[in-house]
Amino acid sequence: MSSSKNGSFLEGVPGFVRDALSLCLFIAGTAIALYLVDLGCIFKTVTGLSCPGCGMTRAWLSALRLDFSSALAYHPLFWAVPIAIALVYVQAPCAELVHRAEQGPGSVGRALLGACSFVVKHGTMLLSALIAAFLALWVIRMIEPCDAGLLFGGAPPDGVIPDVVGWTRPVWMDWFGM
Repeated sequence: MSSSKNGSFLEGVPGFVRDALSLCLFIAGTAIALYLVDLGCIFKTVTGLSCPGCGMTRAWLSALRLDFSSALAYHPLFWAVPIAIALVYVQAPCAELVHRAEQGPGSVGRALLGACSFVVKHGTMLLSALIAAFLALWVIRMIEPCDAGLLFGGAPPDGVIPDVVGWTRPVWMDWFGM
């Protein structure tokens, strides 16, 4: 690979890192703002329904404490979020690597090229499957009165509330006296 091609690839890496950091800062800023105004979940505030990601924060906090049974009880697909984010962020760089490899032989490793080819061919399908799984799980959890026990024979692990996902009166109705 010539130095000009190598240079253009390296220029893409800081943009990727910048985008990832921007996303993290946006999520952190939004979380801090919601915490400060004590609004909670915007989706639940507006609709009264728990969102498809309900329990995700508690799941990750449990996973960070290495309490994976509680993490799976709070949200069985908590582990899929980093995979989805990675798929979104690597699709463009992978497409560029595959395109370069098709143009001629280079110094791209076979394993990296194989992984990138897989992402380019199947990334959108994998993301669609993850979204469908989240939505299907959300519907099941909305119907099930003890959704925290889905993977545990109906009984949630110790310390986990039985019904993580559900419906309540939308908060905004109280704001307007409805």
